[in-house]
Amino acid sequence: MGTKELLYTEKKIHFKEGTVIFKEQEEGGKEMYFIDSGRVQIVKKVGDTEATLAILDAGDFFGEMTLITGNKRSASAIAHTDCKLHTMDKETFEFNLANDIKFMRKILETLANRLEATDLNLKRHIQRMFRLIKSFDITG
Repeated sequence: MGTKELLYTEKKIHFKEGTVIFKEQEEGGKEMYFIDSGRVQIVKKVGDTEATLAILDAGDFFGEMTLITGNKRSASAIAHTDCKLHTMDKETFEFNLANDIKFMRKILETLANRLEATDLNLKRHIQRMFRLIKSFDITG
């Protein structure tokens, strides 16, 4: 998908390394982001620790789930390096979905790939948990 032909809400905003772009559970997420340059780390709080879900690079996007569902942010996004991003608000997102089949396909493929990766990680954690339960003879 060539992002040059898409419409954006705002051109190139900059974040310094370590800057929080948005926080998990933040309400009112009204835009998604496209990485023009740099890297962004997506993290989720698990108990007292933060688990890295993904490191995204130039050409990747994030924050689209809030535009689709209207729910709070499901994870935090942090500038892993200095980065330049484009933003896209809900109205522009919906316009691009309706008018660019390649954009719609890329959004769907990315969401499906992320769901598959989440499913694989969940299976690994369940298998690990069952091995620990068996090893230590833990019963509920």
